[in-house]
Amino acid sequence: MNTDLLWKFALIAAVLGVIGTWFWLCGYADKTRQLRAFAKRTLLYAGVGLLLGIAFLTSDLGTAQAEGRMGLIALTVCCFLLVYAAGAAMIASNDQSLVVVNLTGRALLLAEPELAPFFTLPSTQEEPATVLPPVLPRTCYVVSSELGRLAAQAGRTDVFTVDSITSTDSGETGPLRIRRLLPVVPAAAPTGKSESAVQVSEG
Repeated sequence: MNTDLLWKFALIAAVLGVIGTWFWLCGYADKTRQLRAFAKRTLLYAGVGLLLGIAFLTSDLGTAQAEGRMGLIALTVCCFLLVYAAGAAMIASNDQSLVVVNLTGRALLLAEPELAPFFTLPSTQEEPATVLPPVLPRTCYVVSSELGRLAAQAGRTDVFTVDSITSTDSGETGPLRIRRLLPVVPAAAPTGKSESAVQVSEG
């Protein structure tokens, strides 16, 4: 097989591998609420690589042997794709926003009884979670009352349970309509939860 063709395939595979790895790391950074910092680093390094690649391609080095020129083109294209993806991530990311993860196994309809429903919180799984989720920055979890008790024993302050008194069950196939999410109370703290309850309404 032609050596140049093999070289092209190898460079394409390398570029795809770098881009795929970046998107995997991007997903991890988004999960840990560090996407903006990750995108900034990418913009810095990939931007420098893009400028260097363009500079080399437009200089005398750009007319070097075919393998070297193809490598420079692959590097420049890879850096351009990374700059574009990082820029889009910078625009879309909001690491300071609060994320609420529903682990109850039921979709929750957060509503004020006097008003129309205004927010639906789908469940990430069909069955209630049985283990405590990891602690992540600016992330709260809604769990079952059983797991809430374990969270209280563990001293977690990022875990909430559904206020069963003000909730309305619309059947197994429908969402659970609720008004409030109650934070679990750590075992060493007072148990006055009525004042610390999170009111889920437009106020």
